[in-house]
Formats: sequence, C-alpha cells, structure tokens
Amino acid sequence: MTVPKVESLKPVYLIFGDEELLLDRALRRLKDRVAEEADLAFNHEAFDGETADANAIVAAANTLPFASDRRLVVVRSIDRMAAAGQAVLAEYAKNPSPTSCVVLVARKIRRDSKLYRAVDALGGVAEYKAPRKSEYAGWVEALFSGKGRRMSADGAVTLVRLVGRDLRRIETEADKIVAYAGERFDLDRADVEGVVVGMAPVTVFDFLNAIGARECGSALKLLDDLSANGEELMGIHAMTMRHLRNLISVRAHLDRGEGVGAIMRGVGMADWQARIAVEQARRFTAQELAGSLRDAAEMEARMKSGQGEPQVLFEVWLASVCHRS
Repeated sequence: MTVPKVESLKPVYLIFGDEELLLDRALRRLKDRVAEEADLAFNHEAFDGETADANAIVAAANTLPFASDRRLVVVRSIDRMAAAGQAVLAEYAKNPSPTSCVVLVARKIRRDSKLYRAVDALGGVAEYKAPRKSEYAGWVEALFSGKGRRMSADGAVTLVRLVGRDLRRIETEADKIVAYAGERFDLDRADVEGVVVGMAPVTVFDFLNAIGARECGSALKLLDDLSANGEELMGIHAMTMRHLRNLISVRAHLDRGEGVGAIMRGVGMADWQARIAVEQARRFTAQELAGSLRDAAEMEARMKSGQGEPQVLFEVWLASVCHRS
C-alpha cells in the first residue's frame, strides 16, 4: 500500500506494518513533503513511544512552528506505548493542531484501538505489508522503475531467487545493478547475474537472526547451509559470540528502562539494527543470555581439547540457547 496522498497534509498519520524498509520509505516521503512547508532544522521533534511521555508529545505537537508553516513530530514504536499514553494521543487526534504534522510509527496496532480509530477518522492510517511471495518479482520491477530503469520480468525473478525476500537486501543489490549498468535504461537477467551471481542466498546474518528468534530448527538448517557453502565453523562461532554479547548489552539497556534511541547510541548501532536487536533481546532474560555465553566458553574449551566433534558440540549448545524454559 502506498502512503496516503499528501497534497494537503493531514495533521496526524499512523503508519504501521511488519516491513521496516517500507515504513522507513513512507516516513521519508512524509518528511520530504513537510519539508516543502517547514524548515525542519527548527521544526522537527522525534520521540520513542516506548519511553516518551504522551503529554510531552502533545505539547510538542501544539507548539507553534518557528518561521515556517508546519512542524513535524515523529513518534516511533507507538505500539510500545502504554494504553493510557495512546489514549492521550487519541484525544489529541480528535482536535489536532493545524500547524503540526504528527507521524506515529508502529510495527502493529489493534484496529479497534482508540488511537487507530481516531487517526483513521482523519484519513491518516496506512499499513505497509511485505509483498506476497507471488508479488515479489512485480515489486522488484517497480523498484527499478522508481530508479529510472526498466528491469525485465526474467531479471526480477532472478534477483529474488539469488537474494531471497529481504527487501533491504533486494534494494541494496538493485542499487549495485543500476551502478553496474551505467546509463542503460533496459536491464535484464544478465545485468542481475553480472552483479549478484555467486552471492550465497543464506548468510551468517540469517543464522544469527534465527538464533535471536529462538527458532532452533531454522538455526540448525541455516547452519548446515552455511557449512555447505564453505563457511568455517569457527568463523560462525565467533560471529555468534559477538551477536550474543550485543544482545546482552541491549538487554541491559532494556532492563534499565531505556528506549531504542538510547540503545542505538549506547551500543553503537544504526537505527534499524538497534530495532532488530531490541526485538531479539526481548525474547531472552539477562540470565539466559549470560548463561548461554558461559556455556559457550565451556563448549569452546571442549572443542579445543578434543572432547567431542566440534560441529556436534556447537549444535547441542545452539539447541540450548534456543530452548525456552
């Protein structure tokens, strides 16, 4: 679904969905539209819905713009806000400031909630879903069209087959293909294979995300795929330890009541990386993560002393990490 038409900006938007890339694009389009009427250097405030005070958000929205016609107020993770705070914003949406554009961003939200209904009454709700499996090739063709190129249907299918259905990875590879093609307008399968061929459809990051999701079967399958693609076990082990330490750090920030913004700065991650790490860290307790790291040290000692087949030891440890007590 495309972002609502914003020839006349609405005072409140609620954009939500499970596809981070599409949400980021929608937010960027809205920012660009508001920037046509406002100097965002002086008229832009951002909040993390998980930790922000709803009354502070309303106060920001009711503040008059400085030397501009509009203010932009962005609230991410609105679905993490307590129901009482969402109710405050729902009341605001019933009588919003005409000089502010408030954009609420969520992964999911109940359609029968007060906030959803209040913003929907303004016509400002938009949901962003990942394409269905059968729609990916068409989505890729539209992606290249937006970049001023035409990709053949065969080329679009090939890109999805080689890269998988991760929209961020697809867009990254699309940018590489456009750069590779130079000034040519018509692109096809040969252009895709010239850039992407040889790229493993499974990466260690897919494996780490499966661990973060505590999906034991998927993690073991991906481990087998990585081994079949020539990845060394010790390299996978090292990346896994680094990932665990990151989750421990993120979990510590969460236990102190900090939001994504503070975590992003404290851990040194990009915004989208921090959000993924937060989502994964929430699935573990601090004790579980610390225990997994201790068990990993014992596993590594057994590997080095020859007390078992390294792959088997790693798989047994992996199953213990994913196990939900």
